[in-house]
Amino acid sequence: MPSNVVPIKVLLVDDHEHVLWGLKKLIEGEWPRMVVVGTAGTMAQALAGVRDRSPDVVVLDIQLGDENALDRMSELVGNNGPQVVILTGLDKMDLHERAMKSGVRAVVLKEEPAEVLLREIERANQSRDAGVTR
Repeated sequence: MPSNVVPIKVLLVDDHEHVLWGLKKLIEGEWPRMVVVGTAGTMAQALAGVRDRSPDVVVLDIQLGDENALDRMSELVGNNGPQVVILTGLDKMDLHERAMKSGVRAVVLKEEPAEVLLREIERANQSRDAGVTR
């Protein structure tokens, strides 16, 4: 890989510590293509992470404890915010459609292969680089 590669900065958001650990290991294995700039377990932490770390892409679970992340999506993807890829165990088409309408770039089910998530992170970042509007 060329030495001038700028890694995709990824913020991981899930309320399960073991899921965050696994996602972090997955993304770290993609260096220098991707780098984890932070993790969060709540939407408040995610919003702080976006503000403080300026990720290119946020990988976000829909259900964070009692909180539905989609309820605060506009805060996350606001003006020049990061691209969002939902990673969820919820196979509910109405939630997926709501997510896409709120500015999410992709919805990936947790049961899908890791390569699907990595591909969607890359695609989300490419749409950001291309200036694609939501």
